[in-house]
Amino acid sequence: MNRFPKDLIQAGTGTPRGVVSAARARLRARTPALRGALLLAVGMTLAAGTALLPRAAAAQTILNTERFQLNQVDGPHLTANLSFTGRRGNSEIFVADASGIAGILRGNHWTRLIFGGTYLSDGERSLLDARFVQLRYSWSVRPRVQTFHFVQAQQNESLRLQSRWLVGSGAQAVVLRGDRSSLTLGTGAMLEFERLDPEAVAPGEATARDVVRMANLGVLRHETETGVRILNIFYLQPRFDDLADLRVLNDLGVTVPLNDQVRFTVSGEWRRDTRPPGELERDDLTLRMGISLDFR
Repeated sequence: MNRFPKDLIQAGTGTPRGVVSAARARLRARTPALRGALLLAVGMTLAAGTALLPRAAAAQTILNTERFQLNQVDGPHLTANLSFTGRRGNSEIFVADASGIAGILRGNHWTRLIFGGTYLSDGERSLLDARFVQLRYSWSVRPRVQTFHFVQAQQNESLRLQSRWLVGSGAQAVVLRGDRSSLTLGTGAMLEFERLDPEAVAPGEATARDVVRMANLGVLRHETETGVRILNIFYLQPRFDDLADLRVLNDLGVTVPLNDQVRFTVSGEWRRDTRPPGELERDDLTLRMGISLDFR
């Protein structure tokens, strides 16, 4: 029997089986506050996007893997995300993004592999970039609380990132839940090992960075009666021995189901690194549109 809490699998969305009607009525009263928080998150992301869109492209190393883990699952599962961009004429550009999650949920134990990469081609050269893979395990301690433990490898030539390894652990819990809205908060710690391209850093700047960071996260979610999902994911990762060395990520997305296996997704992701490598900017905005396929 699967005892893993469904509301944590979905970052707190929905009311689990066995909750009585009276409890549901009490929880429903919290929904307006959750919606207000969601609207605030929407406004913050749009404001950041408006300020950042005119700037030159730059990106930070912080990576959002939480968005791959929010669908209800049971047993073996696989989700793949694909998107394509092409241009011909004065220039030839082709970009293909692929990412996904494969895992297995048994009782209180959930193991999954999260992966992704980008293929870039401009007619003169081709590049497989922005590659990452994360092995993650969670244990359901209580109906609303689970631990998380992960190992992550990452490489990104566009970020001048030769390699980045993370090893971390923590816990997260559903702190507020309404009929269609929820708020999940989590915290932990992670070891970070980065190796940068020597040509990307300023003179005298170290190319190797080995630090310990906090791994704080928040997930705010709302689902309409038609099945449209609005999701905001927030990361805050300060360095333990230097809080001014800070990485922030806010990802706001909307998912529209087309049928049982196909979903259309649009999202905006804002990232900030207070101490990026020499030639990179502190802020970055990424806009995405794509199709997700579910196989269960």
